[in-house]
This record gives sequence, C-alpha cells and structure tokens, in this order.
Amino acid sequence: MSGRKKLNGKRLKTDLYQRSLTYITMLFGFTVTFVITVINCLVTLFMENNLQFEDVAKPLFYGAIITPLLALLLNKYFSEVEQARSQVEDLQKQETQLKTSLTKTYIAMINQREKNNTLFREHEKLQGSFYNEISLRQEAQSLLDEQMVFFSAIFDLTPDIILYRSFNGEIKGCSDNLLHLLHVENRAELESLFSRDPELNECFCFGDDEVIKTKKDIMYERTIFGVIYQVRKRPAINPKGQLIGTMIYGHDITKLKNEQDVLERASREKSNFISTLSHELRTPLNGIVGLSDILLQTGHFKGEDERNLKAVNVSAVTLGNIFNDVIDLNKFERQTFSVAPEPFDWKGFLEDLETLSRLMTEQKNLSFSFKVTGESPDRVVSDQTRLRQILWNLIANGIKFTKKGGIAIAVSQKTNPDGKLSVSFEISDTGIGIAPEEQEKIFGLYYQVPGTKQSTGTGIGLYVTRELTRALGGSIQLDSQPGRGTTFTVSFNCEIQKRDSEPKPGTDARKVLKSLNILLVEDVDLNILVCKTMLEKLGNRVRAAKTGAEALELFKSETPDLVLLDMQLPDMSGLDVADHLREDFKSDVPMLALTANVMRDPEIYAGHGIAGVLSKPLSASRLAEAITEFRENAKSN
Repeated sequence: MSGRKKLNGKRLKTDLYQRSLTYITMLFGFTVTFVITVINCLVTLFMENNLQFEDVAKPLFYGAIITPLLALLLNKYFSEVEQARSQVEDLQKQETQLKTSLTKTYIAMINQREKNNTLFREHEKLQGSFYNEISLRQEAQSLLDEQMVFFSAIFDLTPDIILYRSFNGEIKGCSDNLLHLLHVENRAELESLFSRDPELNECFCFGDDEVIKTKKDIMYERTIFGVIYQVRKRPAINPKGQLIGTMIYGHDITKLKNEQDVLERASREKSNFISTLSHELRTPLNGIVGLSDILLQTGHFKGEDERNLKAVNVSAVTLGNIFNDVIDLNKFERQTFSVAPEPFDWKGFLEDLETLSRLMTEQKNLSFSFKVTGESPDRVVSDQTRLRQILWNLIANGIKFTKKGGIAIAVSQKTNPDGKLSVSFEISDTGIGIAPEEQEKIFGLYYQVPGTKQSTGTGIGLYVTRELTRALGGSIQLDSQPGRGTTFTVSFNCEIQKRDSEPKPGTDARKVLKSLNILLVEDVDLNILVCKTMLEKLGNRVRAAKTGAEALELFKSETPDLVLLDMQLPDMSGLDVADHLREDFKSDVPMLALTANVMRDPEIYAGHGIAGVLSKPLSASRLAEAITEFRENAKSN
C-alpha cells in the first residue's frame, strides 16, 4: 500500500509540473506575442503613420500559432527530461537497494560464515565426543566381556548349585555343578528331569508364589541326593521394576549341619554333665551347709569349735555360690537364662547378708561394718537367689583381695513415688585396688588382673555378676584406686509387697508353723536327715519317702499340708510325682521342688503345679521363709 501511495504521489507531482510548465509557456507566448504586436504597431505607426488591421492581426496570428507549438515542444522536452530524471532516480534507488541488499547479503554471508565456523567447531567437538564415546563403549564392552568370562568361570567352577529361570519357569541357565549333581548333560535334559521328578522339581519351585508376590528373597533347606543345601531364591528385576525371572542359589551345608549336630550334642552332654555334677556335688554340700547350720543353732559349740564350724558353713556356702556361677555361665552361653521374681522377706534377707558377710570376714581377721539407711519394707518382689549371688560375689571378691583393713557394706534405700523400692549396695574394701586401665576388663570372662598372683578364683565371678545385674534391671559401678581399695555399687528397683496378715508381736516362725504336716520326698539319706531336722526344729511333723511310689502311698494314707519334692528319684522324676498327685488324687496341696539342678526354667515347674523351687544346699532361714509364705497363702485361701 505504501509503495502504491508513493507512486500515485509521484505521478500527481509530475502532472502538476507539466501543466504548470504549459500554462507558463502559453502565458509567456501570449505575453511575447502581445509585446511584439504592440512594438510592431508602434513601429508601423511611427514609420507610416498609418496603422492597419494587418499590422495588428499578423503578429497576433503568428503568436497564436507559435505559442502552442512552443508550449508543446517545451512540454515534450520536459516530459523527456522528467522521464530521464525519473529513470535516474529509479536507477539510484535500485542502486541503493542493490547496495543495501549486497550489504545485507554480505552481512548474512559473514554471519553464515561464523555459524559455519561454529557449526564446524561443534561438529569437530561432537565428532571427538562421538569417537570418545565409541572408545569408551569399546572399553566397556571389553571389560564386560572380561567380566562375563570371569562370571562364567565362577558360575561353572563354583561348588554350589545355581539355577536361573525366566518368569514363566523356563530354565535360562545353570551351573555345571548342578548338572553334575543331577547327572544330566545340558539344560534340555535338566528340564526333562524336572518334568519327570515332581519331588525334585519342588525343591527348586518352592516359594515361587511368595517371591512373585513380595519380590523379596526367601531361604529354605532341601536335601538333594543326600546333600543338604541351604537354598536362597532371589527375584530378578529389570530397571523398570518388572520381575523377569528368579535366581536360585544352593550352598552345601552338609558339613555345617553335621558339625552343628555335633555341637548341639556336645552342648546337651555338657548340660547333662553340669546338671549331674550339680546334683552330685550339691547333695553332700547340702548336708554340710544344713548340718553345720543346725549345729550352730543348737548353741553347743563355743570358742574355737564354733569358729571352725562357722568356717565350714561359710566355705560350703561359698562353694555353692561358685556352683551357681558355673551353672549361670552355662545358661548365658546357651541363652536360656531367666530370672524368677518372687516375694521374700527383705529384712531377713539383709540380716542373712550381714551374718554371712561377718562370718566370711572373721575368717581373714578383717574388720566389718554393715550399715542400712532408709526404712526397710517387710517384703519385696525380686529374684532373691540371684540378688544374693550378686552380693556374695562382690563381697567374696573384696575379701579375697584385702589382706588388712576391712570390708564395709552400706545399704541405701528409699521408696519412690511409684511405690517401688530403690536400693543400692556399696561394698567397699581396703584391698590392692584396680588400675583405671583394668577396671573395664575385670568384667570380662576368665579375666584376672595381671600381677595379682591370686591362686584362687575362676575368673567368671564378676562376669556373671554383671550379667545377673543386667538381668535384674540393675546397674553396677566401680570406683577404685590402686593401693587404696575398691568400691562396687549395685542399684536395683524392686516392687514392695505388704503382708496380708502380720504375725502378732511376740510370735515367731516356729509357733506359726507348728501345725504343718509335711511330706518329704527325697532319696538321699543325708538330705532327708538335714531337711527333716530343719523342719522338725521349726515345729513341723515330717514323713519321708525315698521313691515316687512310696510317696503316692503315703499321700493316699494321709493328706499332708505341704509336699517337698526332690526332682530326681529312683523310679520317677519329681515332675511325674506332681502330675500323679494332681491327676490321680485331684490334689491341690501346695508343692515345692527341692533340687540341686537349678538349670531348669521356673515355668517348667509351674506347668506341673509346683508352686516354687528351693535350690540345694538348703538353709534353715530360706526353708522357714518359704514354708511360712505358703502357709500364709493356704490360710488366705
């Protein structure tokens, strides 16, 4: 549109120039004609004094003819000039346009050349990257080929069996060892064997549904041609997360299983040996502890005889504590250790601890102090056997390493807002002390501090002590300086149990227990003597049976108030006797187990209706406490 407007404006301008030139030419011609006519008339009039019509008309006529011709010639000339000028302008514009186009073309050519250079450089760069990528791929392919060779070698040389199957169960690969095991040559024969032998096929197809569903590994054991394999099945998943197959890996564990069976058999034999040893050694030990305890209570021995008898009693108790350490160590190794919390007389427990500790220190002529702070409850709930074992180990350890000075025991106790008793025992000695670098090591199994030159000790006491403390939910701390002594601090939280009925002031256990009729089932004469003497001194009537059959006959003739059962009898076990009493006689008489084998789980006894366990060697105080407890339970029921 703009070009057309410019063209129309140009034409209009040219027309105006032509018309103006025509008008000016004609006006100029008319003016010249008029001037010539006037001059002609004046000359004629001057020369002839006579002016005629011709003199006026002739100049006008010539002027009228010449003026249009002149205008026509001028107009034609102007048109040619204008046309030439227009052509020149057009040529100039074309030249300008051509220069502009050439400039743009040159600039475009320069830009294109820069682009070409850039593209060339990019091309060279891409070409270099391409060649580098090809080189890297070739290296990767070479490495992959090497890995495939190694993998194939491992796959074929491994002594284990390997099988790879696709998602639909088709065999994709297997190890040579699997082919040799199944006596086939190739995969085709292997597939044929699986189709003919469903039992063998099940060994490798087991758990497929679970693997497909969970996409996780499974593990199981199978025996193939007499060889025990631990089979691990793993899903093969592609990068998109799709299950494409399963990899089955079987490891020969025949030797391991045989060794495991040997170890388990050895462990059972070890446990049986410890159980037998515990029973055989505790039987005479029970007699030593019980009879010495009875003799001490008679008051017939004085002076040196009393000290010697106390030494016998303490030595027997110490030996029993060592038995407990050995048995508990075996339980820790077999991971069968457990605690059996039960209510017991807390004040009596502290009194027994003070008495025994005083006797142990007197043997080495050491000073002794026992201090209790805080209010002591009547009864608490804990495993008193384990608690006593912990404290005796620490006290015995302090006495063993103290040559002069003494032992101090401080018992701090308080009742927490939750109703539990928080108690800590500080056991201090003035012995050789323990170096800082040895303080953590002494809790290790079989560890003894170098340079102590102690010929006694098993090296398991402190290890068992720490494990027992942890099992009871307590903590143990050690503070020691070489040459200045050692302090062990053990802390526990125990539940407090109040008695439902308290004995009246002035009464004692003997009066409470006078009416009990007790059936004692024990096959060892020494144990019968000790236990019967203790019970009768407490005011009870005791009948003894040496076999299970004899015990059932005595029970049939007269129903007792309490049955004390040894666990090992000539004709049957104490558990069998308990079952007969419950099933054949429908008895609800309380039963207590008397056993030197404290390796059993307390729940085993409870499953046979046995309400509690008394471990040998027996002590008069523990026996009296247990019977008092069950007597009171019988009264409340």
